[in-house]
Formats: sequence, C-alpha cells, structure tokens
Amino acid sequence: MTRYLSWLCPVCKFISQHRQPRVLTHLPVNGLTLNFYKFSSYISCTKDTSEMANQDVVSIFSSAVNSVLPHQLIRNHIQLDHNGKNLVIEEQKYKVDNNIYVVGFGKAVLGMARAVDDTLSQHIVRGIISVPTGIQQNFRDAGKLDMLLDSNSKIEVREGSKNNMPDKSSYQTAVRIQDLVSKLKEKDLLIVLISGGGSALLPLPIPPVTLEEELELTQIMSKNGATIDELNILRKNIEVLKGGGLAKQAFPAKVIALIVSDVIADKLEIISSGPTVADKSTPQQCLMILKQLNLQDKIPESINTLLIRRTRETTKSTGSMEYTGGTQWEHVQNVIVGNNKMALAAASMKAEQLGFLPIILSSVLDGEASKVGVMFGMLARYAALSFGYKVSNPKSSDYVQLELDLVTKGVPKKTLKKVVALAQHAYNIKKPICILTGGETTVQVKGSGIGGRNQEMVVACALEVDKQCRNDTSVLANFDLIFLSGGTDGIDGPTPVAGAVIDQTFIQKCNDNNMDALTYLRNNDTFNLFGKISEECLILIGHTGTNVMDIQALVIKSK
Repeated sequence: MTRYLSWLCPVCKFISQHRQPRVLTHLPVNGLTLNFYKFSSYISCTKDTSEMANQDVVSIFSSAVNSVLPHQLIRNHIQLDHNGKNLVIEEQKYKVDNNIYVVGFGKAVLGMARAVDDTLSQHIVRGIISVPTGIQQNFRDAGKLDMLLDSNSKIEVREGSKNNMPDKSSYQTAVRIQDLVSKLKEKDLLIVLISGGGSALLPLPIPPVTLEEELELTQIMSKNGATIDELNILRKNIEVLKGGGLAKQAFPAKVIALIVSDVIADKLEIISSGPTVADKSTPQQCLMILKQLNLQDKIPESINTLLIRRTRETTKSTGSMEYTGGTQWEHVQNVIVGNNKMALAAASMKAEQLGFLPIILSSVLDGEASKVGVMFGMLARYAALSFGYKVSNPKSSDYVQLELDLVTKGVPKKTLKKVVALAQHAYNIKKPICILTGGETTVQVKGSGIGGRNQEMVVACALEVDKQCRNDTSVLANFDLIFLSGGTDGIDGPTPVAGAVIDQTFIQKCNDNNMDALTYLRNNDTFNLFGKISEECLILIGHTGTNVMDIQALVIKSK
C-alpha cells in the first residue's frame, strides 16, 4: 500500500492549476514510497536534488522543517507508561481511563491531533479542533494523508477563519469548544493543542459584544496605530476563552496544553492569545490604551460598556488578577513542544553532517525584511573577509568600517566576534561556514506586486552583496556566497512558495536580463522577479502543517 512522506511532496493546488509535471518518479525512502514530481521550473526539496542549485543549503532548511513537523513533536512529548494506564508528559503522570478530551485551534493542530489520536485514541471520549478553511483538502491534494484524522476518529474537525480572519464558522466552533470544556469533571483530562493562527480560530466575545463588533474594533485599532500587543490585550479582556479563559472554563479538570510556538521568545501569553495562561492585563489597562489612541468614542459602544462594567467589578483582590496566583492554576500544564530553536538545532546538525562549520546566531530575528536582508548582505562580506584575516591586510580600514556598520544595524559586537572566530577556524581546516538564524520579520507593503517577507529578504541581501562587492571583486573571486530564507509553514505571503535561495550571481543575472531588482523589491514584487530570472531559486514545499516562524542560512565557502 502506497504511503506518503509528510511534507516533501511539492504538489500544491496553485502549482497543479498552473503547471504540468514533467516527470513522475516513485522513490522508496525508509520503506515508504514518495511520489516525486519535477515541474518545469520548480524542483522539490527531496533527497534527489542534483538538478537544484544550492542543494546543500536547501537540505539544511528541509531538515529544520522536518524536525518540527507535528507528528514527531507530539510523539516526542507524550507517551503511555508500560502498563498503558498513565500518560507521561515531561515527567508528570496523568491517570487515563477513557477520560481524555481534546480541543485545538491553529494552523498546525490538524497534524497534532492526528498524532494525539494515534497514541491515545482508546482513551479519547470526544474532541473538537478549529482549523483554517481548506486545509484538509490542501493536504489531500498534496498526498499528506498522515496529517489527516481517520474517518473513525472521535475528534471533530471544523474549518473556519477564511483569510486568517475570525468568521461565523470559527465563532460557532468556539461556542462548541466552550460547551465541551465547561462540562468537564475533576476526573477528566483535557488536552489542548495550540499553534499559530489560533487566535483567529477561537473568537468568542463576551456578551453584549458581538463578533462583528470585535472585528470592527480590530480594524479601527489597526488603522490608528495600535500595536499587536495592544490588540491582544483588548482581545483577552473582551473574549471568553482567551487570556486564560479556556483553562478557567475547564476547571476542575486537568489541562495539558501542547503548544507549537510561532512567536519571538515563545511568550505563552501571546501564542493564540494565551487561552491556558494566566493573564495579568486588566480592563482598566484596555481603557487606558483606547484613551491613549483617542478611540473611546470611535469603537462600538458595547465594548466600552463591557470594559467599564468589568472595571467596576474588578478590585485589587478580585477579578482576573485573583486567578493568576494561588492554587487555581495547578490544574494546568503548558508545554512548548515545538519552536524555532528546535528547528535551528536540526539545521545546525544537518549543516555539520554536510561538512559545514555551523553557528546559530539568533532565534529571535525580527525587523523589516528588506532591512534585515541588507544586514545579511553586509554580514556575508564581513564573514568572507574574516577568512584568514590579519590586521596588516591593506583593506583593514574597510573591514573595521564594515564591522562598525553592522553594529549600527543592531548586530552585537560579541556576535561578530563569534563569526570571526568561526571564519578563522574554517580557514584553518578548509571548511565552509553556515550562519543560521530564525525569527519572523515584517514587510511594509507599498507596492502592488506579489511576494513575501522571505523573498524580499533574499532579494535585499542579493542587492547588498552586489553593492558590497562592487569595489571589492576579491570576495566574488575567492568565495561562493549563498543565502536562503524560508518559512517553516511552507508559505511566504500570498505565494505558493516557502521562500528563496540565491548566490552572489543573482543580481548579475538580473542585469543580464535587463531586470532592475531594486524596482521589483520596492514594488513588493519579488515573486515575479524570481519567476522571470530564475524560478529554481524558489523553494516549493507546499503547506507543511507546522509553523515555528522562519529560518535563514548564510553560507560562505572559499573557492
């Protein structure tokens, strides 16, 4: 019987509608059969990558994604003891006897639920998960059948939040989840599956606020300069299940939250607005935020009414603050099962296996994507110049200035010292280096093109490498520079690709084809730029079923 590897099959709906596969090969891998499609331009990230340039770097990225697929993450963290009567999670034991309930919400929870069901199905009584519209069909189309629940599963799958916005379907699912958890008893065990995108998939405003009014609040605050943190504070104070609300509803049942983090520094209160985490924000704080933004008279009256009422009800010894301490959270165990650090560790291990000297510089990379790309372009030349660098080098003043410029860009001096030490060691043992980072950047959309933050970062890096090396051809003459940035969810913005990978020749290719890469970047049209110059730079893996933000890999290899 043919089975499919989880994410390596590159067929996605977008591509299948626009391109016909050139070759279909059946590759046996570890006893499984992989359907391997090669499109005329897009080449998948499989073990057979001889046709794809920069295959080692793509393989490093592939290893990072594979390490945080939901199946393995869940199985690494949950297991039954030898007699099958206790569930063991991080050394904590829970008695199981047909008493497990499952709820979940987020872009990765479908695969997480499948893994939980595979391990605990005999003890599951009922479950409900809220997942993005169309995700089940996407996985069927891609052959990722191991991401789907069996037809006889007791876990109900409900789709909603089209375009990543709360809607009537996700609201109805949230109502059903509240109904399920609020009826649990002390003997029951609730497993909560949480991943990025869960906030939009669990909307349940506190009456008299309606879903439409909450959406109006979000739009008004966004247009008036509110930060994402300020939006989350409001959401947690006007909704039933966010800000620890779900855990409160489930009391006295024991709650185990298995969380795939898609936020910088794994802040539990931010991931899906912290439904199982004690919330320290208050209704008074919400009113202050609205006052500072001068929005008290612009938002729906029901929200003002609710916040004022809750403020009056809350005193220093009551309300949400009371629930943050004492024994009332002892029934909750929050466990990060997957994050960017895990993906980077796997990438580093793969890089070492491939003969690179790897270094992980950061898992909390943020900022504007094109500006971060410029930083990587500068870092590429800096690292190249550090190979066998000596102070007597005639270009030492240029080297020192480059270092100062990087520090100005926000790269700590101690980080640069690590890069220098790595490059000098690589020079001595004649190995290439691989600089790894992770995190999530943003894009200021000013143009009308198509692209994503990872593709923008890569093009910006290529432009900066070209700029840095224009007056110093020694770098291009003596080194190969390769840069990759990709999203672990497999999707970069409104495009079908995860990101892109380039080498130092990319801008020259643009120039040879009379394409101005800077113009495309300013128009947020990097996807079409790659399509016209070299589609093989694009990384096509389809929806992976996970999301721990993005991964970058910068390779410097002496020729």
